[in-house]
Amino acid sequence: MKELWLTPKGLPSIPVEAEVICPDVVAGRTLKDVKGLKVYVGNETHSLGEFFEVEGKLAEQAADQMIVVDGTCQTVKYIGAKMSAGSIHVKGCAGMHAGSQMSGGEMLVEGNTRDWAGAEMSGGLLRIMDDSRNMTGAAYRGSPEGMTGGCIVVEGDAGVELGSFMRRGMIVVTGDVAPFCGAHMNGGEIFIMGKAARRLGAEAKGNGGFIACLGGVDEILPTYVHETTYKPTFMKLYMRQLRDALGLEAAAKFLEAPFRRYVGDLAVGGNCEILVAENGAD
Repeated sequence: MKELWLTPKGLPSIPVEAEVICPDVVAGRTLKDVKGLKVYVGNETHSLGEFFEVEGKLAEQAADQMIVVDGTCQTVKYIGAKMSAGSIHVKGCAGMHAGSQMSGGEMLVEGNTRDWAGAEMSGGLLRIMDDSRNMTGAAYRGSPEGMTGGCIVVEGDAGVELGSFMRRGMIVVTGDVAPFCGAHMNGGEIFIMGKAARRLGAEAKGNGGFIACLGGVDEILPTYVHETTYKPTFMKLYMRQLRDALGLEAAAKFLEAPFRRYVGDLAVGGNCEILVAENGAD
C-alpha cells in the first residue's frame, strides 16, 4: 500500500471543507494534481497545498492508497467522507463529518472527532481513539436513514444522538454515551461499555436492532417493558467479536453475564431491545 502524507500548515480558524482528503479522490493522480485539489474556506476556494504539505506516493487504485494526516485537524471537515476503499490515518484530531457516508476502507483517528463522524455510513471501519462528539453514525437532518452498514468504534465518550435513525451496522463505545442514543433506531447494534444517559432508544422501532448497555443506564423509558433476565447465546458471539476482531479486551468479562431484556419503544409500536448487563452499575 502506498502512503500519501499530508502535514497541516497554517490552518485558518474558519473550517476548511476538504472532501478531497479521500483515497477515491487522490488515487491515480500526481502530487502536483493533489496539491491543486480544491478545498473551501467559507465562500472562498483554495487549493489543498495552501494548507497541507503534500508528500509521498500515490497508487493507481483507491484500494492501494493510504493517506496519513500528520497532525491535528479539528478545523478540517469531511476527511474521509464518501471513501469506498483504502485507508486514512489521522495522527491527531479530526473535524466535523469525518468518515461521513463512507462505504468501505478503514479510517483511524488517534484523537477526537467533532459532530457527525461516520454520519450515514454504509460500510468500512471508522475507529476513533478518543471522544466523539454529537450525532456519530446518525442521519443528517431530514434524512430517514442514518448508518446502514459498517462499524464505528469510539474508544472514549460519545455525544448526543449516537446512531439516531440507524438501520444496520455496528457502533461500539468504550466510554459513556450522552442522551438520545439510538433514537428512531430501526436495526443495527449499539454496544455501550460505559454508562448510557437518558432517553435511550427513544422512538426506536427495532427491526432486529438492539442496544447493549454493559456499564449501566441512567434510566429506561417507561415505554419499554422488562420481559426477562437471561444469558443470550448470541451475546457471547458478539463479545468474542469485540474482543478478538476489534481488540476490546474489556468485552471478555461479559461473556457469561446475564442481561435484563427490555422491549420498546411501545409509544411507536417498536420491538427494539435494550439489554442491560446485570453486573453493570445502574
